[in-house]
Amino acid sequence: METGDSQWRRWRAAACRWGVAIVSVASAVILAQVLEHYWQSTPFVSLFLCAIMFSAWFGGFKPGLLAIALSVLAFDYYFLLPTHSLVPNLNELPRLVLFSIAALMVGLLSAAQRSATESLRRARDDLAAKVQELKSANEALHAENVERKLAEAALQKAQAELAHITRMTTMGELTASIAHEVNQPLTAVLNNANACLDLLPKGAPNIEAVREALTEIIDDADRAGAVILRVRQLAKRTPVERSLLDLRDVVNDVLALARYESVARGVTIRTDLSQDLPSVLGDRVQLQQVLLNLVMNGVDAMNSVPEKTRILLVLGKHDATAGTSAVLLCVQDAGVGLKAEEMERLFEPFYTTKANGMGMGLTISRSIIEAHGGRLWTEPNRGPGATFLFSLPAAPKHPGASGPESRDSAS
Repeated sequence: METGDSQWRRWRAAACRWGVAIVSVASAVILAQVLEHYWQSTPFVSLFLCAIMFSAWFGGFKPGLLAIALSVLAFDYYFLLPTHSLVPNLNELPRLVLFSIAALMVGLLSAAQRSATESLRRARDDLAAKVQELKSANEALHAENVERKLAEAALQKAQAELAHITRMTTMGELTASIAHEVNQPLTAVLNNANACLDLLPKGAPNIEAVREALTEIIDDADRAGAVILRVRQLAKRTPVERSLLDLRDVVNDVLALARYESVARGVTIRTDLSQDLPSVLGDRVQLQQVLLNLVMNGVDAMNSVPEKTRILLVLGKHDATAGTSAVLLCVQDAGVGLKAEEMERLFEPFYTTKANGMGMGLTISRSIIEAHGGRLWTEPNRGPGATFLFSLPAAPKHPGASGPESRDSAS
């Protein structure tokens, strides 16, 4: 809506354009009469055409049309016989017609030039405005890009923190299992050491028995050290390091950690790992975390079924069905299974079917597998229970094809 001040400026500009047309023609008439009186010169047409040209250029088509009409009348009234009369002599009529045509053409050309100039000016202003808009949009896009990078960094940090918390939660659940795994070799070390003490004081010590006992001490100490190393790997914050891995070793490490917990719950764990299982390029700790989470989920799923049916299968095979070489690992339980609506939401953050679950284990596991270029999903069994599967691309057979070892964010 226009204000009173803007309306006044618009009206004043319009009045100025019309006034210029009138003043221009009046000036041409006065100047023509002065020239005719003092110098006996008659440049009438030129003066009127100049007035028309200036009026049309300054005011546009309508003020130019007014200047044309006034010029034709003034030319007829002052300079065509009979003078001071608007009715021209028949002999002067061709001059009036030619002057009118010339005046109209000059006015139209001047108005068209003014219109073209105005169009160019508006186009220049529009272009400048567009450039400014693009500049503003570019600055906003740059700021948004910076914010996105900061958000991605924060997301990666949050995911690493959640992964670490999930591992620590799992370690807390396996405390009894870990204690048992460490206690067994330590007890064996103690028994073998006592046997050595009993053998040494005798007159004829049994060197072979002592050697055998000491060998068992070394083996049991190595076993306890391996368990502690696995625990430290899962509990410690370490950078992600991709290296060539045999998933059979990863499976064995995880089952060693979960052995006591599965025995305590009456779960039998069976494995069927193909001998031609290709190596994969991945982070050992992260893949241990994924597999340990799937194994413990399977153990939990069988809490309410009869003990004789509590069988957990860990299967591994070479998969080339998609046209590329991959490793497929399956963790199959014989538990209560999953409902259709549960399977759809199973990998959503904070969704859990456990009474005391965090709802982040499967979400983090899927993100880890996808970061390794693989896929994690679940399928219902034909019988009771469910199967969780994940596939990972096989490592290139030629080490140079895989490129340098990658290091990602801490987890």
